Amino acid sequence: MRDDHSIPPQDQASSRNGLLDLLRFSAALMVAVYHFLYRGAQDGGYLDHAFGTAGVAVSLGYLGVNLFFMISGFVIIWSASGRDWYGFSVGRLARLYPAHLVAMTITFLVMLWWAQPPYQTDISQWLANLTMLAPMFGSDFMDGAYWSIVIEIIFYGWVVIGLFSGFIPRHTDAAVAIWMLLVMVNNTMLGSRPVELLFLTEYGSYFALGIMTWRNSSLGPSNLRLLVAAIALAMTFHAAEVQRLDVIFRLGEASSAPLVALANAGIVGLFLLAAALGRHIKAGPWVLALGGISYPFYLIHQNAGYILINATVPAIGKWSAFALALILSIAVSWWIYARVEPLGRAIIRALFSPAARYMPRTFSRYPAPAE
Repeated sequence: MRDDHSIPPQDQASSRNGLLDLLRFSAALMVAVYHFLYRGAQDGGYLDHAFGTAGVAVSLGYLGVNLFFMISGFVIIWSASGRDWYGFSVGRLARLYPAHLVAMTITFLVMLWWAQPPYQTDISQWLANLTMLAPMFGSDFMDGAYWSIVIEIIFYGWVVIGLFSGFIPRHTDAAVAIWMLLVMVNNTMLGSRPVELLFLTEYGSYFALGIMTWRNSSLGPSNLRLLVAAIALAMTFHAAEVQRLDVIFRLGEASSAPLVALANAGIVGLFLLAAALGRHIKAGPWVLALGGISYPFYLIHQNAGYILINATVPAIGKWSAFALALILSIAVSWWIYARVEPLGRAIIRALFSPAARYMPRTFSRYPAPAE
């Protein structure tokens, strides 16, 4: 049961797609800059100071999350290949939980110190957030960015079910085709919130495009794979327009429909280019590190960054406060990646690996896992 960080750096470099690592960090940076320069002052009074035209210029930075989902579809199906359901589950837990635990606790302590609206918390919220599924326990996320991690966890859950049943990888193409049919029906006709949550129909097209990109590139194109990829691609534009309308509802303003469609085409194009070329470009240690810090960076930056900016603007000005929040977020992310995650993964593997011998197993011989 190995994951990307259990592989020595030199072996990771030969098996990883370095461009996707760079793209993953770029997506996290897009979201952080969007939050600091635009969203924080526009929604909920999180930031006391707005950044004017600079904020408007990065107002589509939320699309970085969609880029994450495409990369996740590609990498997770790659990672699941050659693994059984239990090995995959433990690998995902080891990858997600240590960084979440530490980043969430840091955010909790910063909010507890600041203790001014809208940054108020208590021990019950911290306890609920230990589960990574805080709303199920009647609590808010410790940080607004965590909603997308829940989307990822649901996606992983379906992959685990597919691996356990043997449906993945033997019938992956058919499964994704059925998923895309459900996405189209729910997004254009039913509009069911339970279906949307359970089957990820709002963002499913991005995951599916990532999955089919990996399937087409690693196993060769087929009529079904190309058709499903084309449908997923088309539905990403529908999803981006729904997001635009949601932004109008929440913030009272948004970019035009053509501009959002163009931006969506841009992130899709970047993803497809990275997926096609990245396996031919060696991923050096610094590329692996940037990919590695992208997850803790995404977790740690938002509320703690807002508080840091609010606290330091009077002394150093808003642009210096913005730079400080960005640099400090990256520095803490590096510490989590380099120091916390290796220990956390070792503990989780030590706790869960012995049970593997007692678990019903499934295994398929496909290309080597990505992580």
